[in-house]
Amino acid sequence: MTVAAVVAATGLRGAGPAPSAAQLDEWQAMVTQATEPHALAQLRTLARRGSGDAQAALGIALVDAREPGLRDEGRGWLETAAAADSKADAPAARRAQLALGKALLLGSSDMPKDYARARTLLGEAAAQGDPAAAYYLGLIYRSGYGVAADPVQAAHWFDAASRADIPAADFMLANAYREGSGVPRDEARALALYRRAAEHELPEAVQTLAMAYRNGELGLKPDADEFHAQWIETAHALKHPVVAP
Repeated sequence: MTVAAVVAATGLRGAGPAPSAAQLDEWQAMVTQATEPHALAQLRTLARRGSGDAQAALGIALVDAREPGLRDEGRGWLETAAAADSKADAPAARRAQLALGKALLLGSSDMPKDYARARTLLGEAAAQGDPAAAYYLGLIYRSGYGVAADPVQAAHWFDAASRADIPAADFMLANAYREGSGVPRDEARALALYRRAAEHELPEAVQTLAMAYRNGELGLKPDADEFHAQWIETAHALKHPVVAP
């Protein structure tokens, strides 16, 4: 029986008090880290009762599990949560759309890349204001994954993600302004974005600043001391990588 069929067959949506978001997050973390049996059972029960939040949490926790059967289950729950169309389940749907879209964009041994489906899912989440989905949608349009490369669309979505303080989006938008790709060329704007990303220790941004000081780029004067300081910071940032959105 498919996940959707299980949900339909149970007819238990709304049974019992709903757990808090913090409790769901805790169970999700426990399943992700160690497939903890009690947390897994709790999420499965709630997911089968039709809880969109539990379906999304369970899907996210299991989609990268070690066991193929659990990974398949995780994808099934993500598919179910992503397809929800009720207002109450909209936040869970966005989480599931992001997780499933990202998985299909990156691909894995048992989940082949599907750029078209990834673009659809990420587009739906981004249109509802999910900044991480906007970032990945920007990558799709920048590199032309399954669609013609579109620098204007890429810059638009990187800007949306950057406004939500996603360092990787700051970096990609900075590149766009530096190159004049999809936006007017603006080295001052690029420099400000590189610096903001570097404040979050994004290695690519710190390294870019180092080379700018070395070569006198982005409107900066060559500065050996600043180059050395930024280069040391690059090594530090590489040891503490920023978590991908």
